[in-house]
Amino acid sequence: MKNPDRPGTEFGRGGPSVFDTIRALVWLALIIAAALVLLPAQMIAHGLGLSARRTIPILFHRIVLRALGARITVRGEPTSHRPALFVPNHVSWMDIMVLGAFAPLSFVAKSEIATWPLFGYLARLQRSIFVDRDRRHTTSRTAEEMIARMREGEPVVLFAEGTSSDGNRVLRFRPALVGAAESLARATGETVWIQPIALAYRRINGLPAGRQHRPRISWVGDIELVPHAWALLKDGAVDVDLIFGNPVPFDPSADRKAIAHFLEQRVRGLHASALTGKEENLPPLAAL
Repeated sequence: MKNPDRPGTEFGRGGPSVFDTIRALVWLALIIAAALVLLPAQMIAHGLGLSARRTIPILFHRIVLRALGARITVRGEPTSHRPALFVPNHVSWMDIMVLGAFAPLSFVAKSEIATWPLFGYLARLQRSIFVDRDRRHTTSRTAEEMIARMREGEPVVLFAEGTSSDGNRVLRFRPALVGAAESLARATGETVWIQPIALAYRRINGLPAGRQHRPRISWVGDIELVPHAWALLKDGAVDVDLIFGNPVPFDPSADRKAIAHFLEQRVRGLHASALTGKEENLPPLAAL
């Protein structure tokens, strides 16, 4: 379904050429081939509890990013403290690929994703934690799953906006979604570290992406996933900044709303500075 506010395919040039389509088809074939090999391997590793279940998704995410022509610049460093909760802004389904290509992570996803053909299966193999936001009585179970993952030493990724934005701004963070950190801290007395992360999509096809162009990358409203992914595959190149802010220890005595507001403001600042080219004294750590 087409979003009327979404820009067309032209960006600094005409629409995708025949070469773009052929290249996209080749990469699509490679993604399918990789999936046919890696998904059964992940299913076996997941079923047997092998350590490979943490690394196979990283390889798959990197293959998809390579197909998309994504160039990722990492600034700052992910915290080595455990347990840890990562709180990034949310722009697109690509966010999961960008973060998942960097380290073994558990993602918190909306429950509808579990029912999607193929993508729901991929999310389950990724060991995603599904949350039903329409049923509040399931929140405690979701928090328990998040706590279990964090206690295993695996950071949990929570998109605290609760939905995706157009890539030009950061939406309000929902205080209720930070509750797992509070529950873990209160139950065990452990210090839970929360790290704000900004994802900034800065260029398309090598050209700076302005406010009118970033919505092409974002996945919002009623945009269908498959056409959106196919369009990005034909685009050929996306530059992304992955910015790790300073982690903060969670204080159970603090107000949850105040913590969510602080994290929101921190992510908003990192995101805005990245889009304007004024990174907050965070040197590049690596490029993927």
